[in-house]
Parts: sequence; C-alpha cells; structure tokens
Amino acid sequence: MGSLINMIDKVKKYYTFTGAELSGMVVSVLVLSFLISFRDWGADKFNLAAGLFNWFNAALIVALVLMIFNFVQKVAGLSLGYKVEYKMWTTGLFIGLILTFVSRGKIWVLLPGGIMLHHIAGHRLGHYRYNLNYFQHGMVAVAGTISLITLAAIFKVVNVFIGSDLLQKLILFCLILAIYDILPIPPLSGNRLFFGSRMVYAFMFSTIIAASILLMVSKNILMAILGSIIIGIICWLLYYIFFESKVWKGPWPKN
Repeated sequence: MGSLINMIDKVKKYYTFTGAELSGMVVSVLVLSFLISFRDWGADKFNLAAGLFNWFNAALIVALVLMIFNFVQKVAGLSLGYKVEYKMWTTGLFIGLILTFVSRGKIWVLLPGGIMLHHIAGHRLGHYRYNLNYFQHGMVAVAGTISLITLAAIFKVVNVFIGSDLLQKLILFCLILAIYDILPIPPLSGNRLFFGSRMVYAFMFSTIIAASILLMVSKNILMAILGSIIIGIICWLLYYIFFESKVWKGPWPKN
C-alpha cells in the first residue's frame, strides 16, 4: 500500500510535459496520422473533405495510442526514480513521409521517436548503481512497446462485439508501431534495450514480433499471446545456445 501511495505521489509531482515534448507529440501525431490515412483521401479521385475527415479520425487513434504509450513509459521511469522525456525523431518521421508517398500509402513506416531519462536524485538514493543504467533505460523504453501489444489485444476483444473499421485501424496501428519500436534502431525502444541486455532483447524482440503477427492473423487472442511467449522463450534459448554462450566470455579473462 505504501509503495502505491508513493507511486501516486511521484506521478502528481513529476508527471509533466515540457514545451518541446508537447510540440514533438503534436507533430508526431499529425505526421503519423497522415501516414496511416494517406489512402483514405478519396477512392477514385482526390476528395479533400473525405481526406480531412479520415485524417482527423486517424489523428484521434494516434493521439490515444501515443498518450498511453508515453504514459506507461513515464510511470515505469518514475517507479525507478527517473523522469522520462519524449524526444521526437525528425529524421524518422521524414523517412516515413517519403516512403508513404513512394508506396502511395501501402507501406507504413512508423518511427516517431524515443525517450531520454533524467535522474531524480532524491528518488534514486539507495538504488544499486545510483547513476543512469542502460538496462533500466531499456526496460523503461520497452514498457511502452509492451503497452502497445496489450492495447491491441484489449481493443481486439472489444472489436469482436463492435466490429468497427476505426478500431481495426487502431489495432493495426498498435501492432505495426510495436514492430518498428522493438527494432534496434536509435532512438527507438529496441535500441535502448539491446544495449541494456542482449539476452532480454532476444526474448522481447521475438515475443513482440510474434505477438504482433499472431494478433493480426489469429482470432484467438489468448492463444496468440501464449503462443508469442512460447516463441519468445524458444528464440531466447536458441539465441543463447548458438550465439551468446559462444560470444560472452565473462568480465574476467580465463586462464
């Protein structure tokens, strides 16, 4: 109970957004929503009214997903004594725009940005490795990726009863964003986790990719989640046997 009260107090004190974060979030929402609504600007010919309406709907989807994604990362950071700041990746958004025009909206390249951790000194006292930690940075970042899979699974259940095209697009956006976010490309979450722990990254990468694909193609959500975890464990074990056990020699040289 005490830890919960402490966490609530941290959120009240430190859950804030800088001006750069807000502007970066707005730009990310506008660009990503334009990418996923690019093919909805008229069926046979350009239709401005239809395009703007679909862009607005897509913006609602992207804003909701990015808010939850960022909220989970911020809370995960606060639990470890860090303040999380969202950093828009201008180059990634630009690459997404170019490939959208080239592919005429058939390919979604979702590279919104990453996070930076800021030390909250008073809440790091007594922690092992007091300073910034690569592994913790990676785990805070990938918490957002996990939230995307969770969000997709929840809305997939809701969509069974509603059958909404808008919800279907939201689910697809979450899953594709999760796939891109787990890639080891700076400044995405996968890059943070890769340098924090290759073993954990091998498991998370396999699980996230498997979960995204299975949730896209399978109607059985529970089996998709369990199947992705099993696939992640198998890939983690194979990675350790065939690569990590041969590469990692330990911190001390063997005689």
